[in-house]
Amino acid sequence: MRASMIGSGGSDDRHHAGPNLGKPTGTGRPALPGSFNPLYADHALRFDEASAASLSLPAINDLWIRADCYYDDFDLTSSGDGYFWAVAVPNIDLTMMDYANGIISLDYANSSFTSPLQTGPPVSGIPDAQLFTLDVHIETGVAVNGDTDDFRVSFYVDLSLIGQILSKNNNLNGAPPVRFDFGGVDFLDGNQRFFLSNVLVSDQDTRGRRFRILRPTGAGALATVEGGYSELGDGDSATFAYARAVGDAVTSTLTPGASPPGTIGKIILASYARNAVEVPNPATVVNRLRIAGTDYDATGLSPASGSIEALSSEWALNPATGLPWTWADLATLEIGFMGDT
Repeated sequence: MRASMIGSGGSDDRHHAGPNLGKPTGTGRPALPGSFNPLYADHALRFDEASAASLSLPAINDLWIRADCYYDDFDLTSSGDGYFWAVAVPNIDLTMMDYANGIISLDYANSSFTSPLQTGPPVSGIPDAQLFTLDVHIETGVAVNGDTDDFRVSFYVDLSLIGQILSKNNNLNGAPPVRFDFGGVDFLDGNQRFFLSNVLVSDQDTRGRRFRILRPTGAGALATVEGGYSELGDGDSATFAYARAVGDAVTSTLTPGASPPGTIGKIILASYARNAVEVPNPATVVNRLRIAGTDYDATGLSPASGSIEALSSEWALNPATGLPWTWADLATLEIGFMGDT
């Protein structure tokens, strides 16, 4: 069994893990698209007119997306149109935030396989030159009014609803959203730079909820696997720690940093593992927390095959105390895994 891992501590809560679109470490060059820029958000990716991104979504009809965002100047006018984001199912663009010459609105896109263009209410409330939280609620089909062709997209900035479009697409046929695009043709179209980070996709309300990814940063007390915390914490899917025998284990310390506001809803430990062909080869990953010299093991999980997959375990409370997690708890926490049958 081979595994690499990410330890996740969240301020407020964290539900189904969404991708963290950014770099785990480093400072990067802010002049380049995609550069890490700590002035705007942890692990922020920088986009401009020439750079866009697309986020794949799980196939569910009621989901939320949240992200930390920063615009240099969202209201900058230009001679052309631009798009901030779009929600899509196969061959259909449902909703996008469209701006032209300073006028911003939620639009129902007119493209192949769609009914005619519909424009939603004007959008305001996106701050310039300051960090803000974006939450998008996407509902399709039965999640709206029971009609398979209905959809509704709600757009929140810093917890306030700033726009919503409720409409119908006669070709939707109950399909869930599959993609969330940051960009499109003439993305931003001269509207300076856009920074995006800490993206969370969930089947529960994301408003007021945040998450933080904490990677292994130092050697823990357990190190009987081949490889160690450096392989687990580098974010490289090509490097692993190997459990050759039942009981082989590794743990790592964390560096949580300054405490954010809010409370911790849960801790999620994700081991990225595959079942390799080497023999002996334990087939089960046991995600492990180690606190004050005591191991607290989750239920064992088995990767299905030789393909890498995430095996996640959750702890809503600190198992050593039975109390809610505190940020101080993370400074003395070790995370890791053990190989088992």
